[in-house]
Amino acid sequence: MPGYKDWIEQADIKVDYYSAFMKAWIAFNAWYNFSGEIPLGTDRKCIEYIIEHTNRFKTYINNLLANTGTESDSFKSSLAKLHESLLASSITSQEYFGVAQIISFAEVPIKNTNNLHQFDYYTYHYVCKREHGKLITIIQKLSDQSEVFRYEQVGFDENELSQQSSYNSLTFTQKQTVLSCYRQLIPYHRKNVLCIHPNPNNSNVIKIGNYDFIKDIEEISRAIITVLYMLRCCLAHGDFTPDALSQNVYRYAYEVLLAPLKKLK
Repeated sequence: MPGYKDWIEQADIKVDYYSAFMKAWIAFNAWYNFSGEIPLGTDRKCIEYIIEHTNRFKTYINNLLANTGTESDSFKSSLAKLHESLLASSITSQEYFGVAQIISFAEVPIKNTNNLHQFDYYTYHYVCKREHGKLITIIQKLSDQSEVFRYEQVGFDENELSQQSSYNSLTFTQKQTVLSCYRQLIPYHRKNVLCIHPNPNNSNVIKIGNYDFIKDIEEISRAIITVLYMLRCCLAHGDFTPDALSQNVYRYAYEVLLAPLKKLK
């Protein structure tokens, strides 16, 4: 018969948190695709809708952040550990910016809802706008509204814009000015939900574990959903090498996702 040492050896069960997280995400995916509560669309569009609008999933996260008690304390503890494990692991994603970005609560991609930016500078009017699925950039003379530059593109790509012959024929000042206008319509901004400069009495922070987050539950909730989605994308695409550090990330990501998910029943 096996002795107690064998039983002790088996007590440390190694849970596959990659699989656990994906199983939870499949359940979450089923909810936002088939519950009728979220408009149908691509995964990213569904996630962005959940981030930007009132819905049960985000409301449950808000409540867990706002309240105290065993359930809320456990959720916030898992969130703090998720943040800590992300700092240690340096998992990167290209999901939002097209270049490798370390997944972190210090640099959360936030959708830019601005569809128009325009201003006058010297004798020209600069316009950048999203219209009919295109990004349109225009420079007009103020004197007669005639166009000296116009470029339409499907997505945001500064390199593509700057390689156009009509762009290269502009003056240096016009190039710099039109780029400053264009950059106002970058699809995503980076948002830091950690409090960099807490007040002496911590009145401008939400304490989560040992970490100071900004005193804005709505923004923290958005950041949590975004980070979970980025981790889902990294795992689905195999964007990192599985090791003890990344396993730790997905352990706490699973716990953070599971808490509001279980309330959707």
